[in-house]
Amino acid sequence: MLAVNGVIFCLAWILGLLTTAHPWGWGLLLILSLGLMGMRWLSLRRRWPSLDGWQQGPTLLSWGIATAIALVASVYLNLRLPYPGSQDIGRVAAQLEPSRTQVTVTGIVQTLPRLTRSHNLQLQVQTLALRPSPLQGSIRGLLYATLPPKQGANLHPGQRVDLSGYLYRPPRSTVPHGFDFAAYLTRSGIFAGLRGQEVKIRTSGGRWGWWALRQRIVRSQAQYLGKTPGALVSAMVLGHRVVDLPFELKDRFVQVGLAHALAASGFQVSIILAVLLKVTEPGPPRYSLLVGLSGLLLFGLLSGFEPSVSRAVLMGIAGLGSVASQRQLKPVGLLLLVAVVLLIIQPLWIWDLGFQLSFLATLGLLVTVPALTQRLDWLPPAIASLLAVPIAAMLWTLPLQLYQFGVAPLYCLLANLCTTPFLIILTIGGFGSGVVALIWPWAGSVLAWLLSVPTQGLIGLVTALSQLPGNSLTVGTISLWQLVILYGLLVSAWLLPFWRQRLPLLMTLTLGVVILPIWQIQTDRFQLTIFDRASPPMMVLQQPGANLVLNSGDRNTATQTLVPFLQRQGIDHIDLALATDIRPRWQEGWPALLQRISIRTLVPISISETPSFTQLIRQSQVQPDQLRALQVGERLSQKQISVTVLRHQPTLLQLNVDQQTWLVVTGPTQGLATWLQGTPIPQPQVVWWATQIEPEVIRQLNPQVLVLTSRTVDPQSLAQLQRQIPQVYWTPRDGAIQWRRDGRRPVGDHRGFERTLSTNENPASPL
Repeated sequence: MLAVNGVIFCLAWILGLLTTAHPWGWGLLLILSLGLMGMRWLSLRRRWPSLDGWQQGPTLLSWGIATAIALVASVYLNLRLPYPGSQDIGRVAAQLEPSRTQVTVTGIVQTLPRLTRSHNLQLQVQTLALRPSPLQGSIRGLLYATLPPKQGANLHPGQRVDLSGYLYRPPRSTVPHGFDFAAYLTRSGIFAGLRGQEVKIRTSGGRWGWWALRQRIVRSQAQYLGKTPGALVSAMVLGHRVVDLPFELKDRFVQVGLAHALAASGFQVSIILAVLLKVTEPGPPRYSLLVGLSGLLLFGLLSGFEPSVSRAVLMGIAGLGSVASQRQLKPVGLLLLVAVVLLIIQPLWIWDLGFQLSFLATLGLLVTVPALTQRLDWLPPAIASLLAVPIAAMLWTLPLQLYQFGVAPLYCLLANLCTTPFLIILTIGGFGSGVVALIWPWAGSVLAWLLSVPTQGLIGLVTALSQLPGNSLTVGTISLWQLVILYGLLVSAWLLPFWRQRLPLLMTLTLGVVILPIWQIQTDRFQLTIFDRASPPMMVLQQPGANLVLNSGDRNTATQTLVPFLQRQGIDHIDLALATDIRPRWQEGWPALLQRISIRTLVPISISETPSFTQLIRQSQVQPDQLRALQVGERLSQKQISVTVLRHQPTLLQLNVDQQTWLVVTGPTQGLATWLQGTPIPQPQVVWWATQIEPEVIRQLNPQVLVLTSRTVDPQSLAQLQRQIPQVYWTPRDGAIQWRRDGRRPVGDHRGFERTLSTNENPASPL
């Protein structure tokens, strides 16, 4: 009973932290605890066979203690939340960002610069001084800074630097369920960013530290192995957060379900520990214990003790302790205890996706691999074990992946089976060459060079798998209740004999929980999303059986904003795509989009010749006869919507959506007012103004709803428009704007608009 109570108390701590995700989490926690205590009380009052298990289970006191632990955990996490102090540089950023005042920040570099997808360098700086400063006294706080590559190439931790640039507040996600950059930085205690333009090194700082050892390993392994293969080997040992691995290669690993190979987590820890114990097996047990412990600590220190690494290292240390003391440990209890210890040290790790996936994958290996191995007893034992491990990890991590991303890698099992030998060789060789490189870099380079064949083989295999048709299944994100039910079914299959004996029924229920709600949503959804983009304007229109996309943005916007949004919505193809701006910068977004999402028809809207754009797109899967320009007055229809080009320069598009007339305005507006006076157009109910604001022209159009996506809006004009037009949305303030058709409203009703951000979440100054 003591062990059962311990498990319940550990789960209570974890559950208490999880309930902080929603304001109603406390109420849900109390309802759950009262229900459990009620079942225990009822089992003592009624002799029902179905309640026999509750009679032998935890007492009312144990359930009460568990409830108290969960409540303490939720309070503890809120107490540990970082908060900007009165002199934090985040306070200054809130004041200086609207005026775009150039500042100089003096501080100490905290991290090595790392390359971003936009080809800048990012680093963290501890602020010591700020010029000019609107606050009295010294300015402190961590700062997230980006610099041009040439400016930050020689920076390292410990240096005292002067950074010149513009302060800003990290933005919240302006896309529904998108990546929240502000929340991500807040977990590290960062409340301000700096777009740096120039850096001056005032003091050189120390030359030694764990960062220097990591750099020594990375440079040594890349010397003879090559930049990309060397970075891959280093990432497998140090983790991708420490090494600048090319983003294209990293995305391929994620796409085929091999993200764990680059995470420096339990997979690498188990291999390294097994090799160290095997090598030292002939010696005394104390020597093996010492070598194993030293190897684990060295691996953790080199990789920076990321959440997943910390979990694996602590479990490895506990395993060594059990071997030394000749005592049997209960793996599941140990996993829960390690998780609770880590979440006491850093409760914010409960929201770290790497920690969540690592915990769930390990739990799956512990509780599901034995059962899978028994069911695969018709295979040779080695093959059965090789199959059971990735299947178990996939079963326990897939619901969370669907909840976060809405995508399931179809070739995950195949990729894990094919790449496991390569991963084992590279993990052992990478760790060994890294340790040697700490002592003698040239020798480490030679040892790393011996890994060139398996490294190139792994890269080629992952690339081939990522290019296979249908390499991922886009189903759309599942809701929270679906996530809870799926993990409830997994736990039931683990703990309850009733479900273990009825696996076909369990699998049917699982598929039903995932497929039926998604099918209903996809068949009923009629939704239009306007992104916080002014040039070019971006929109996704979803209707049953067809999807339309207006512009893709540049490469970064396409890959980091548009593709994740489409995948979360369950969209794996686009029926009609419109391109209103085909200048070179915006051309790059379409090929990037086509790498993940297929397009059936792409229509450029431009009066200029675009041979480069045509050649670029024809190299993709869009058929030549499906690539054509849309002329003025031409009308495109797609199920319940139609698009008509009214004018070029500026581009005026008329959208007929649900018997509403939408007018999209983008590009220079010179002569537009005169043109509107002489050219009759249908009265628009909704105007989407994606260019420099013209209040007189907007009033002339007289819409019921106005959506502004320009970042430069005069405050007085905005206030005046808000008084004259019933609904005015401004995406820099409100985030992405969504309109949904509701069958309960009359057709053509202009209600149904929603903003992503509330005004107090991300206030923006209209300057």
